[in-house]
Amino acid sequence: APMETLDLAPVVKAAADALTVRLAETGARLTVGALPTVVGNRIQLEQLFQNLLANAMKFTRAGVVPMIEVSTIETDGGCQIDVTDNGIGIAPQYRERVFGMFKRLNGRSDYPGTGIGLAICRKVVESHGGRIWVADSETGATMRLFIPSNRASPVETGA
Repeated sequence: APMETLDLAPVVKAAADALTVRLAETGARLTVGALPTVVGNRIQLEQLFQNLLANAMKFTRAGVVPMIEVSTIETDGGCQIDVTDNGIGIAPQYRERVFGMFKRLNGRSDYPGTGIGLAICRKVVESHGGRIWVADSETGATMRLFIPSNRASPVETGA
């Protein structure tokens, strides 16, 4: 997939814009902090954030307004991006399983879907040389991804 230097702010905004109806239906409050510039594929990264935001709105507790925060910590080796919510959370014993294809933790009647969203997220992050995992959080879930900065830029590769 073609890679380019991307400011993640408009990428996350495009993902949120695609979920405008769902955001309004749930009353979700989305907070997005400063985001870095990365080398990546725009379409894949939009899909990544769309899946993460959609999950944060889907796996909620009854009567609780979804609160979603996207934040970043830049390191020498790249950037760590957290998508944190106040939903039902993911028990430690299932934190790896949720990334499997068609691996569901909840019944379809409780939470509709195919069980491929996080598997797609993992493929996208890995195709960018990074990794994704479920981090410990006080409430809800934190999906943490790391994208390395040592990837060649499009200019350096001649792309």
